[in-house]
Amino acid sequence: MFVMKNGTSQHPPVQLPDGVMDAAVHFPYVLALQNQSVHIYSILDQQLKQTVPVHNARSLVPTEESVFIVTDKEIQRLSPVPLEDQIHELVNRQRVEEALTLLERLQHLLPRDSYKDLHKNLICTSGMIKFYREAFVEAKELFIKGDLDPREIISLYPAMPVLSEDFTPQTTAVSNAKDLWTLSRNDWPTFQQYLSFLDDFLREVKPTAQGQTCLQDIDSALFKLYLEQGENEKLDQLVSTQNNCNLQMCVADLEQHKRFFTLGLLYQSQGQHFNAIQTWIKIVEDESEDPSNTSVFQHIVKTLSNLEHKQIIWKFVDWVLRRDQEAGILIFTKTNAGNHNTFVPEEVFTILNSYPVALTLYLEYLVNESHSKEEKHHTMLITSYVKRILRSLADDHNNESSTEEMRHKLQQLLWQSSFYNADQIYDQIASSSLHVEQAISLGKNGKHKKALQVLVNEEKDQQAAECYCWRTSAGRDKKFTQTIFLTLLQIYLESSHHVIAAVDLLNKNPESFDLSSVLMVLPESWSLKVVLRFLCESLRGTVHDKRMRGLEMSLAKVETLRHRHALMAATHEKIQVDRGCVCHSCQKRLTGAEFLRRPTGELTHITCHNGESSH
Repeated sequence: MFVMKNGTSQHPPVQLPDGVMDAAVHFPYVLALQNQSVHIYSILDQQLKQTVPVHNARSLVPTEESVFIVTDKEIQRLSPVPLEDQIHELVNRQRVEEALTLLERLQHLLPRDSYKDLHKNLICTSGMIKFYREAFVEAKELFIKGDLDPREIISLYPAMPVLSEDFTPQTTAVSNAKDLWTLSRNDWPTFQQYLSFLDDFLREVKPTAQGQTCLQDIDSALFKLYLEQGENEKLDQLVSTQNNCNLQMCVADLEQHKRFFTLGLLYQSQGQHFNAIQTWIKIVEDESEDPSNTSVFQHIVKTLSNLEHKQIIWKFVDWVLRRDQEAGILIFTKTNAGNHNTFVPEEVFTILNSYPVALTLYLEYLVNESHSKEEKHHTMLITSYVKRILRSLADDHNNESSTEEMRHKLQQLLWQSSFYNADQIYDQIASSSLHVEQAISLGKNGKHKKALQVLVNEEKDQQAAECYCWRTSAGRDKKFTQTIFLTLLQIYLESSHHVIAAVDLLNKNPESFDLSSVLMVLPESWSLKVVLRFLCESLRGTVHDKRMRGLEMSLAKVETLRHRHALMAATHEKIQVDRGCVCHSCQKRLTGAEFLRRPTGELTHITCHNGESSH
């Protein structure tokens, strides 16, 4: 048993055999002498390491460099093998853990650099042994811990390129090594496990300091691995992010495998946006077959919308718009917020003039999403709607539901926008059948009577006319509401065909009319029975309004009395002023007979109060 000065032991006791004649310590070994042999044990793991035969030995004499064996006739010397040789021998016997333990305990015997290199070499060698035993998790940890050059592992795999010209493999050969090329031909399932290990190891070692020294080799090996294994998702993720793949090699491989979409991603990640889009266009135009991606066109649009190179966008935007105007407009409307090369509307208009659908969508984006307040944009959008509606109405095979939807959008914009040129819009539709739109345009210029005449006489839609009155008077005072409803009533009364409509208007909206004004315009030929319901409702409303005004007046009187009471209470209170009273504002004495008293009781000069009020 080995005991320190403080009485503790750092190692378990060494079990010596029976019949020990003498013992000696030569760290890290303990020697036990028997009559015919010397047993050598390791203090580190308490195991028998070697047995040396001797005859008639009597004692052991240890020195710093060796141990002497004294026999009857001679003295023999036992010297330890150099530490490096011991370690190499242990490695050759695949006892790497034992070699590591020995090295770590005896590191003080070696120069710092020698120990560091030997320690890293041992760890990597241990990793290689684990690697060939297919203990891949442990092997990966050891390779990373030992700062193994990733190219050492890449070079072991068949068809895996090592692009660095100055690289020479330096790993220590291990006895259980396998030929991976032979393994790939004879035992594919096992070789697949080795490929999975390569993927895991390279991705984990890439961010490390060791991985950063050979990024091109790592990325190119991963590229080759994913391509050959058909791992499309991993391959696209690799080439679409920042990478260091060898472009010349990868382009040739992708073309050979007809992976043109991935080739475009590679070009894009390398900053070659023109080549990337051209490659994808070939796929869309069926010049190339690529089963890996079915939404290449959408990807082209997305790429162009995020691109900051205007020249490239101008180069391809025509091609996109010719194929799909609705998708193509996203190039201008779905740009990144941080894009400093955003197109101004005038630039976009120059190209969209040839694409009416795209122009309409872009104007909708400006008005509805960008909230443009420019008259030009609102007028252009309305004009675009009008042209498409008129074109659709002229077409015998038009889609009625689509036309109605477009008219609804046009009417909503005419009602809600206050930035378009109403006269210009009216001139465009004056001779058309868009009577509701004509009425809204006239109403924007205050021509409400003419607008109502269009709805009643040309559109012949009484409900639309009534809705016009309500929508136009929304937010306006009662007098305006009464005026516009009276105007509609007068239009109805101009024709005998609209008598029923006039009666319905009165009965449905009695609160929107001034009774005296209505009585003045009603024909004398109408009987009391015709307007009885209106009169009752109107009188009831009039009485209600009168009572409400009386109630409001009474409440106002009560409030006035309350204020007068407060004033009288304040003015009838005694206020004592003596020489010690000072102004609350200027802190000077109140010397005159005139002063003011605040509701809170403070006294101030009149001039001070006036000064505060002016501020």
